[in-house]
Amino acid sequence: MISVKKTKIIATIGPSSEQEKTLEKLIVLGVNGARLNFSHGSHKEHGRMIELVRKIEKKLDLHVAVIADIQGPKIRIGNLPETGIELKNGQEVTIDTGTREFYENRIPLPSLLFRDGTKEGHIVFLDDGNMQLKITSKYAGIFKAVVLRGGILFSKKGVNVPSLEISSSILNAKDKADIEFSVKAGADYIALSFLRNAADLEEAKKFLGKAKIKIIAKIERPEALININEIADEADMVMVARGDLGIETPLWELPVRQKEIIDLVRTKMKPTIVATQMLDSMIRNSIPTRAEVSDVANAVFDSTDAVMLSGETALGKYPIEAVDMMRKILEATDNRHELVNNTSSQPAPASFCNASSVAHMVEESGAKAVIVEASDEIMTRTISHFRPKMPIIAVTKDYKTARRLALVWGVTPIVTENKNMIESAKKKLINDGFLKKGDKIIFVIGKPTEKNSDTSIIKTEII
Repeated sequence: MISVKKTKIIATIGPSSEQEKTLEKLIVLGVNGARLNFSHGSHKEHGRMIELVRKIEKKLDLHVAVIADIQGPKIRIGNLPETGIELKNGQEVTIDTGTREFYENRIPLPSLLFRDGTKEGHIVFLDDGNMQLKITSKYAGIFKAVVLRGGILFSKKGVNVPSLEISSSILNAKDKADIEFSVKAGADYIALSFLRNAADLEEAKKFLGKAKIKIIAKIERPEALININEIADEADMVMVARGDLGIETPLWELPVRQKEIIDLVRTKMKPTIVATQMLDSMIRNSIPTRAEVSDVANAVFDSTDAVMLSGETALGKYPIEAVDMMRKILEATDNRHELVNNTSSQPAPASFCNASSVAHMVEESGAKAVIVEASDEIMTRTISHFRPKMPIIAVTKDYKTARRLALVWGVTPIVTENKNMIESAKKKLINDGFLKKGDKIIFVIGKPTEKNSDTSIIKTEII
């Protein structure tokens, strides 16, 4: 099935989307990646969802990437009364880092990171920045703070301290257990939260060892912005995680940061994801705001590979409508790209030049598609970089490769066990009705490398 849309959709799976019929409908509508949030849920629950995704993709003959989103050093409020507690502007509050339970009007915040790193004068954001405190004093894990912006605070809400210095390992015991489970359960990517630098990625890779799983670097911290170049070099994919990034850095700078991150990562020929609040009002309403529609389209114009739905599909009232709306926006905007040219002043590797030639050949010759022998993912990603209007068909013998490529812009993966992968893919496309007599196609056969060499063969054929 060749999708009209080129930009990929990632949906967060939760109570609103975990039923088989609903999840199948979302995948039919165009979901290419299923995100499992390991901040919530048990291994048993996540394992069941991975099995369900695999069952549905087999039934539909599609490939869906599973992303295990690892919590990382996230700070959360402890247990509060079910109705929450009201914080009023100017009120003095007490924060206790030594307990998980609410008592004597103390806000429970069981975090050694917060206890050791937060200082007098630091600004503390609660619940995605909806509430704001200023620390006025600290003594033995007990903090006094004044409320700068109030609201109703509930259990388990996130806490952000932009000035907080994280000196501990990026992976705690829970994260390591979650990663080990994700590898065994067959996830395709792990997403690492609150990265600071390339060393954090190297630590994660060392822990993974020889596991065949790729790493998505979530850009959320100020340090990650400073070190974005080295992070992009080390990561397999990069996510603009706008929720925490919009708190940890000035909110009004977020659109510029999004463009800068995508532009930089694209120079590395690696895919990107834009995430958080893309269609947020559809958690409650059956249609989005005009601003949200423009936000999704702007991410496409920024040249992201994928856009992500969070609460919209995990907890919202309208998960199916949210995915359908996202698909319609992408279909309307994807082909507005002009063919991208290389503007880098750096010498281009041979694989880059060949991919550029292929993309221009597709545009100029009117070819119906380009079929790539994806013995590895480099050439496929590089052709995608140039945003050709025609589909990129990536043929592989490996299901893992197919699922990873499912998140790359414009790529439709096909798995075959036939030795002649290109011919096998061509027959399938003819049988599916995508190709017919007289159609022109371009083949790319061979194995490029990330170094300055390439043995790829480019051929043109008329069916």
